[in-house]
Amino acid sequence: MKIAIPVLDNDMHKYDIANGFNSTGSLCLYNNREDKFLWMHTSDLASNMGELLPALVSKQVNTIITNHIHPMALKVLVNKGFKVYKSSGHNLLDNLNLFKEEKLDIYDILLSYSDVELCGGECSACSSDCDQK
Repeated sequence: MKIAIPVLDNDMHKYDIANGFNSTGSLCLYNNREDKFLWMHTSDLASNMGELLPALVSKQVNTIITNHIHPMALKVLVNKGFKVYKSSGHNLLDNLNLFKEEKLDIYDILLSYSDVELCGGECSACSSDCDQK
């Protein structure tokens, strides 16, 4: 199983979970079976957020641990077969241990709506990119 976790950067703060995915951020791809980490800039995996989902699928990622996710993004991920978990705090290693112990909460729609209340549902207030066409 491979897990994607947005992190602040892939250098000094690679063990700090970011508030969400964005095209200028970084992420950790963790292979649970092999206990291996791969850190990268999100833009190295996908040039824009619209390409991130297929890129994660191509890397055989099926699980996401994140601190924040918008309800529509959650719906898209779940409909594509991803399991999305709410991080407990911002420490990557702590969250992976909680995941292994099955102690992380699955991100459900109600939990994602609590995030919308924080940002008011406006893309400009969100830490993640929005495609506004």
